[in-house]
Amino acid sequence: MYTKDYPIAVRYLIRIMLIFAIVTVLSITKQLLVPLFFSIFLAYLLYPGARWFEAKGVPRIATNFIVILSFMAIIFGTIWISIQLFGSFSDDLPDIRERVASNLKSLQVWVSGVIGISVEQQKNIITTAGLSGDYFGSIIEAGKNTLIALALIPVYTFLLLFYRDKFRDFIYMMVKDENQENAQDIIEKAADVVPKYLKGLLVVCVILIGLNSAGFYIIGVEYPLLFGLIAAIFNLIPYLGTVLGYGIVALLVFGIQSPAVAGAVIIQFFIIQFIENNILTPNITGSYVRINPLVIIFSLIAGGLVWNLPGMFLVIPTLGMLKIFCESIEEYKPYAFLLGTQGTEKHSITLKSVRKRFGWSED
Repeated sequence: MYTKDYPIAVRYLIRIMLIFAIVTVLSITKQLLVPLFFSIFLAYLLYPGARWFEAKGVPRIATNFIVILSFMAIIFGTIWISIQLFGSFSDDLPDIRERVASNLKSLQVWVSGVIGISVEQQKNIITTAGLSGDYFGSIIEAGKNTLIALALIPVYTFLLLFYRDKFRDFIYMMVKDENQENAQDIIEKAADVVPKYLKGLLVVCVILIGLNSAGFYIIGVEYPLLFGLIAAIFNLIPYLGTVLGYGIVALLVFGIQSPAVAGAVIIQFFIIQFIENNILTPNITGSYVRINPLVIIFSLIAGGLVWNLPGMFLVIPTLGMLKIFCESIEEYKPYAFLLGTQGTEKHSITLKSVRKRFGWSED
């Protein structure tokens, strides 16, 4: 019996139950799948370099070691720089604690005067919210799981790069002969689009480190390089990432310095957000993975609920691959259209539309 023979209510109930089953499995197998998914996208990112070395006659095993170790050197170099930046921050921790305590006390007095909640009541609210010693136990446990996952990612990436031809042949063997061309098209597009998008994302992140740090230095933020790095790293999460990064920086600056400087950080956020959305991302990452912002925000929240912060990092490249898959199969093209940004160009606010609006463009 075909699915269409069932009543429509039963069909939709089955689909909803299937979605819940998938989400449950993803949540239960988080520790297993998160390192694997990171490895898949890292393999895609390193694939062009591996292919270049192999074209020069370097054996695949040596190629994989070269690209993975080079990437790890960049990551460890970034971590080393971050530690150096954080070193100057940690040296001033006693003074920072005093300033944070003073600013927090002033804030509590202000809240007490404006809203009517006493300082003691505010402390009770914070304690009830769970900001106690038990919270640090969960942080330690999460850190242990993170270290295990980080140790697995290079191993998975090496094996994915080494066996990539085998995986491709496996896909060809699984699909029917009439779908061979579509399968090949999907594989080729994913191998071309995903690395370009991920590389563009990293380039944008590096540029934002410079822009954020320069802006923080100009407005008088202490530790501008450290805070510029924090804000830029969160930008790897589209849309919500910049808000999270700048929100953390604004809170730190508010605690360390003054509300006026924190307000300047918020103003800079809007400037950087405009530059990133209208200049950097369109010209660097281009249209490699253009996803509907509504779908992105919903997916980021869903990814965070299922896989926490790693889910928020992984969901956009996953959506990009899903869009490539849907674009290559005729019956799924409406879903690709829904996922993409096509159809709203005339309503979008871009530099081109602004120039055209004010007559600055010849188009």
